[in-house]
Amino acid sequence: MVAHLTHSSLMRTLFWAFCLTSLAASAQLARHASPAVAEQLYVHERYLASDELGGRLPGSEGGAEAAAYIQNAFRQMGLSPLFDERFTQEVKIPDAAKVSSATNYMVVGKDSVRLTASFWPSTLSSNGTVAAKLAWIGYGLPAEVAALPKGSIAVLVRDLPKDAAAKAGKAGALALRVSAAQRAGAAGVIVLAPVNGAPRLDLLRRTRPVGIPVVEVHDVKWAKRLAKSAKKGKAANLATEIVAQQITAPNVGAWLDRGKPRTIVIGAHYDHVGLGAWGSRKPELAGQVHNGADDNASGTSVLLTLAQMLAKVPSLGDANLAFVAFTGEESGLLGSKEFVETIPAPLGKVTTMLNLDMVGRLNRSDSLRVYGVHTAPEFQQMLETIPADGFYWDLRNEIFGRSDHAPFIQKGIPAVFFFTGLHEDYHAPGDDLEKIDLDGMAAVTEAAAAFIQLLANNAPPTFNPESSKD
Repeated sequence: MVAHLTHSSLMRTLFWAFCLTSLAASAQLARHASPAVAEQLYVHERYLASDELGGRLPGSEGGAEAAAYIQNAFRQMGLSPLFDERFTQEVKIPDAAKVSSATNYMVVGKDSVRLTASFWPSTLSSNGTVAAKLAWIGYGLPAEVAALPKGSIAVLVRDLPKDAAAKAGKAGALALRVSAAQRAGAAGVIVLAPVNGAPRLDLLRRTRPVGIPVVEVHDVKWAKRLAKSAKKGKAANLATEIVAQQITAPNVGAWLDRGKPRTIVIGAHYDHVGLGAWGSRKPELAGQVHNGADDNASGTSVLLTLAQMLAKVPSLGDANLAFVAFTGEESGLLGSKEFVETIPAPLGKVTTMLNLDMVGRLNRSDSLRVYGVHTAPEFQQMLETIPADGFYWDLRNEIFGRSDHAPFIQKGIPAVFFFTGLHEDYHAPGDDLEKIDLDGMAAVTEAAAAFIQLLANNAPPTFNPESSKD
């Protein structure tokens, strides 16, 4: 083994030297991935990133059609259902909350501030009513909050100037400032967040209530008026009621049951943000299909292609393989969290997780990023023994906790995240099929297959408990 690794290291050194010499003549490294693999990826990408699926929003018709497509693909491969003889596991996902003007109101003096037109409940709000004097606390930083009269309705400005934000650091986060006002005795909080033109209202899909009513005022005139009223200590009435709504959508999973006591999980989320009513980086384009070709039709396509490839491998060491397409990733990793908390007993011990999320733009940097490498001391050496065909390994210890590997790590399961990087089309309508690097995806698929086989043919990796603290 040592001699083999030494030889591999030498070959990698020569390979890197050759690549660095070649970069001056070529902006993109040559790849030699299998055309058959690229073709299979294209078949999946073409469907999953199509307008027909409408951006694969959980609970939508397109989201259900994507789940059915994945399930049918697993069935045709001859894989076993993962969830008690079913391919699906239902996951509860927050939907847009109901907000009524009858129970969400603000009155200052004798004048009412109009819901939607001028203000909206904050994601930080709890339900309740309060009648009290307004109190001005500026930006709501510690020195300003200290003088807040108990029982008052605190009024603060949402956006900090750059210098103040830099000085405040993490304490400048709005949630922390609102929580500080609540701890200081505020009975409610009004956040002044004026915008020119139509506001982008939060649909209140994920709330983080602090225990008191909290609203955001986006109307410019009312924001100015409330600042003046708060400095004069005028009386106000404030009420909020957010009625949470939920939908369900499925995780879709199958496994290669080899009767072994341990299982390697390969995962990718298939959900996206639909028409961009929430989650879009370009809210002005809401209503257009956000196809999510890279995020994450790419990872889902690689997942399905890997399942097809590995189902045909005659020997895979002493591990079962589970393939899971997660829902609810865009809503807070809900699908992967549900899976981790309810791992099917037949899988035995889950020893590793490989997450594939946004792996369709390798041509942008020619580097495949791998996050979470330090979650097991064996990972780096394993990955470095895999030849990089037309790309560079970019191995990172950071967790990058905004994707579906994170719940596994928090559960004490070593996990890595394959990723080709963010881009200008992230969560925007421009994330389309024609911008996908299929040859690059094929290279990622083949590297992932090699990694999975290394995991299966070697002893289970050892979890690094320090990594779950990152």
